[in-house]
Amino acid sequence: MARPVSPLLSPEKIASAAIEMVDAGHELKIQPLAKKLGVSLSSLYHHVDGREGIIQAMREVLSRQYEFNPSIGEAWRDSLREGVNALWRLYSDHPRVMIHLLGVTIHESDTMRLYESLVECLQKSGLPDSEVLTTLEVLDAFAFGAALDALSPTTIFAPKDAGSPMSELLRQHPSGRERNELLYKRGLDIIFAGIESRIG
Repeated sequence: MARPVSPLLSPEKIASAAIEMVDAGHELKIQPLAKKLGVSLSSLYHHVDGREGIIQAMREVLSRQYEFNPSIGEAWRDSLREGVNALWRLYSDHPRVMIHLLGVTIHESDTMRLYESLVECLQKSGLPDSEVLTTLEVLDAFAFGAALDALSPTTIFAPKDAGSPMSELLRQHPSGRERNELLYKRGLDIIFAGIESRIG
């Protein structure tokens, strides 16, 4: 009997199936994942190191899909915005997956390249080295939080008191996806203003 052209199983195939499972609203459990892939637990464990290994593989697959390559000669602001946008899209497109990513240390090569590119943008800006990693963490946490906000109800605030100072503001305020996108863009502008204030 001829051997298959491609392996039956790989970390990428396991990760893709796990992403599909979690995106669909299911819990990330090893036994159902193995059943979904049509393999035994021992076969699955041969390719990934338990649950944490599956999560790392998921992050690596997503990092390739949302790859960020800053253009040579591009202003640091534009490059940094593109990089944070890549993170935000990754988190926004897979909000249930990102909860799992939060609890596992980042060391995968493709994922590290994304963050290293953001570090290079921050260094290019002239930000002191002592502030670069904290600023990176602020940007990552903001992209994560903005994506999490997208899971909120269509309307966030509904004051019962007609005299509330928020009532008139809410009549002019967007809701749903439009509100979330405005939150992201406005928040990123505020963070960038903060970065610029720290330069020089």
